Amino acid sequence: MENYSGVVDASEAMYGEKITLFYNDMRGFTLQDGKAHPNMDIYLIDKKGDTLLKQENLFEGVTDGYKEIDGKLILHSDVTFARPLLPNNTYRMHAHITDKNNSDAFYHVERNFSITHDPEMNVKKDGISYDIMYIYSMDRNLSVIDHKISVNEKVYLLMEGLEGYEIDEEGKADISANMSLKHADGTIITEIKDLFPNKVSAKDLKEQLYASIIITEKETGEEPVTCTFQMKDKISGKSLETNFKLYVH
Repeated sequence: MENYSGVVDASEAMYGEKITLFYNDMRGFTLQDGKAHPNMDIYLIDKKGDTLLKQENLFEGVTDGYKEIDGKLILHSDVTFARPLLPNNTYRMHAHITDKNNSDAFYHVERNFSITHDPEMNVKKDGISYDIMYIYSMDRNLSVIDHKISVNEKVYLLMEGLEGYEIDEEGKADISANMSLKHADGTIITEIKDLFPNKVSAKDLKEQLYASIIITEKETGEEPVTCTFQMKDKISGKSLETNFKLYVH
């Protein structure tokens, strides 16, 4: 298995992590014009037996087939561990490989995966909770699991499933939020106060809160950079704070 940072060998994945699974030394395909024509379905099933993620006919569009090397194929598939999958849960992955030229031939493999929160996110909760919190790179379209980012990369802190704040009769929440970026020596790079000057839709807030992070070349310095995000319900005083490190290269 691999993610964007290299080879991994674990039954755990962080929320948002994209993993490439390799199926080595696949043999026994019925060849047509010297090529194999496999297909693949992937399912992720929860403990109740419900199928939450389904990827079918992954090689349906490959009409030219695959040429074997030393009588073998190496196949791969990608799985992103994100909604409807959630952290603190274990899922059973089923990969079913078939032969388009032989309906009786198949290979089936199963494996458990547990999804975890990002352990590098330090969170203090006082009445406000969340389902998911992660760092997302728009430039790379992936969850940044190693906290390593590039200069000028568009990165976001994302939170989903926020609850615990007061909601008025118009369905809105009155939230204050601040964010800061600091060098390792404590020098402030950026400090943004009052991210929500007006009331916000409670429905939108629960669906997703995001805060933009970008570090320019002139702001780079001694690593790491510490990002701190704080939010507070102006009505109840309930709050949530997180801080984490980013490594800029």
